[in-house]
Amino acid sequence: MKKTLLITFSILFSIALNGQNQTWIGLNGIPIGIHHPVTFAIGDYGYSITGVNSFNSAIDKAYRYNPVTDSWATLSDFPGGSRGFAIGLAYQGKGYLGFGATSSQYFDDLWVYDTATMQWTQLADCPGPARRHPALMAANGKIYMGLGNDNTGDLKDFWEYDIASDSWTQLPDIPGPARHHPFMFAVNGEVYAGMGHGGNFIFGDWYRYDTLNNSWQSMSNFPGENRVAGTQFDHMGHGYVLSGDGDNHSFMSTGEFWEYTDATDTWTQLAPHPGPSRWAPGSFVIGDTLYFFGGYDRFNSFFPTTMFKYAFNSAGIGLKESNLKVGLYPNPSQGIIKIQSPEEWSNASVYGIEGKLILNAPIEDNQLDLSALPAGVYLLSLEGPAGTSTNHRLLIE
Repeated sequence: MKKTLLITFSILFSIALNGQNQTWIGLNGIPIGIHHPVTFAIGDYGYSITGVNSFNSAIDKAYRYNPVTDSWATLSDFPGGSRGFAIGLAYQGKGYLGFGATSSQYFDDLWVYDTATMQWTQLADCPGPARRHPALMAANGKIYMGLGNDNTGDLKDFWEYDIASDSWTQLPDIPGPARHHPFMFAVNGEVYAGMGHGGNFIFGDWYRYDTLNNSWQSMSNFPGENRVAGTQFDHMGHGYVLSGDGDNHSFMSTGEFWEYTDATDTWTQLAPHPGPSRWAPGSFVIGDTLYFFGGYDRFNSFFPTTMFKYAFNSAGIGLKESNLKVGLYPNPSQGIIKIQSPEEWSNASVYGIEGKLILNAPIEDNQLDLSALPAGVYLLSLEGPAGTSTNHRLLIE
């Protein structure tokens, strides 16, 4: 573990890193102290469901966050029952949640949440072992699940759930040792997983699952401290890992934040969140803003309720943005994109990732229809009365 302790904590935290000025901003607190929440964002809202509260009890509570009012609303309880160490994600406008455990039971279930009806529906159970702390990723109409641990130990099996047929298929095991509480995400149609905890070791290895050829490939090892039990997400064609425990399963001096570029198999370190790292926090991205909360602060021995946000565009991550504030959501998208901006935009120029102009498309009521485009990564330039805002990265699935 790194020896230097960060003990300065502020609501507005700025740091210069890699030549960029990047800022975390404090928000109102979450309703309860919680670790291992299942978190995702759909449309204009973020969600936190199930988890373990500060009394070490698994819960079935569900909350929805409104970034406009910076407030949380309590929703109906998750119908699958109280659980901690579960996993979930948002995909194609719906939320998915499953697996996890209580003190007496491990789960093998999967549920889908429809925000239009605010109802959960149980899907087919996974034929593999019931488990907690697994990986869960989604790409190309499939949900991928694997790793974790059951009441006999760590696992390394890997499964594919087909959304259309509501069925599971077993895939090749992930290379490397069995493990639980890994990091994972899907980027540009490919699935990634690694790191985590197995036996007496915290890992730094990293793997890609080729969804077309159904095979695993070993990637470059994670360059930071080996880690477990953080949070992760994908955004605008990149993957991210944030916070967690370090190589001795204890706190790191900072809440390290890393961006993964799949095209080059490289990691870039970004500004850490304020304070020391947190064990088992949650996160979601709404528009172009990351929200981070929950978990356990091992250094100070408490459950933080403070929430932070991190604006990607203002931080200058990835491609350079103009100073006109613009967010695209959902991103990834099926092709119908809402433009979150105080400005009105009239036209979009759409470029391939190599910079070639593909088409010009009209914008009406700050909404853009690119559903005719094939899946891929695109760059958008927006034009309107206020000027031009360029280099907005969009992933269409």
